[in-house]
Amino acid sequence: MNSVMKMNSFTGVGYGEKATLTVPTGPTYEEIFLETNLTPEQLKRVSVTLNGDEIIVLDGKLMKALEAYKGMPSSPGFYHIPLADISAKTKNGMRYSALVTEQGDNIILEVEIASSSDDNAPGIMLKGHASVSPEQPMRVVVPQIKRQTMQASSTENEFLNLVSGPYILVRRMFFLSEKVNALEIHNDYIKVYDTTKTVEMMRAKRNKKYWPSDMYVFDPIMRGYFIDELFRTEHINELKFTVKTDEPGEAIPIIVESVKIVRPEVFEAAQAAKA
Repeated sequence: MNSVMKMNSFTGVGYGEKATLTVPTGPTYEEIFLETNLTPEQLKRVSVTLNGDEIIVLDGKLMKALEAYKGMPSSPGFYHIPLADISAKTKNGMRYSALVTEQGDNIILEVEIASSSDDNAPGIMLKGHASVSPEQPMRVVVPQIKRQTMQASSTENEFLNLVSGPYILVRRMFFLSEKVNALEIHNDYIKVYDTTKTVEMMRAKRNKKYWPSDMYVFDPIMRGYFIDELFRTEHINELKFTVKTDEPGEAIPIIVESVKIVRPEVFEAAQAAKA
């Protein structure tokens, strides 16, 4: 059964401060909600750290943008940290990237709050809530949302530095620039993806997704099949993203949503059984 729980209180809440909350272990976390009177701009950085590894890095504006892309209605005063993706077509797909906790885990949620020069700024209200499901025997995958950066000094730019490997599968990539107009992907010199912004916006609309005007979205799970259609990053020689832009510009930040398989033997056995 899925349920909702109020999380522990934040410590260190204040303008220009970093508020911290220890996430209890036991349940499986599908989503975390922040309830606050802060604006998206005031939520400078929101992170979830699992045993010393930052697995989620976002900010207020990005949390709103990611939800808007999925067609999720925005509720004033709430910000969503997506672990499991509730827009999946199947329950297994939705839970595939939930954060399973294990005994002894150290999980920290941190919120960096912008400074304020207004002496009469209102007191900060900041609470955490979580959508959870029952505990599971072990963690097989870890959800990740991380930021990388690529150079864009030409109208055709190559990005070769995606964090990749046999057990890293991409859910989505958001190229944070309105100038990106097309994308090609080569895996070991074989072209596996080649399309334009116009085509992808059409496909997104057909699948009830809503492109932000200032991004290019690579979404291999657009159709909602969140297990079978994840983008595999495994390669032998080279995984190359050719990003085409309207004009040369500055570096392009990239938000990468992925899952990392941490127990390959369990994952592969499940895949073999399904086949």
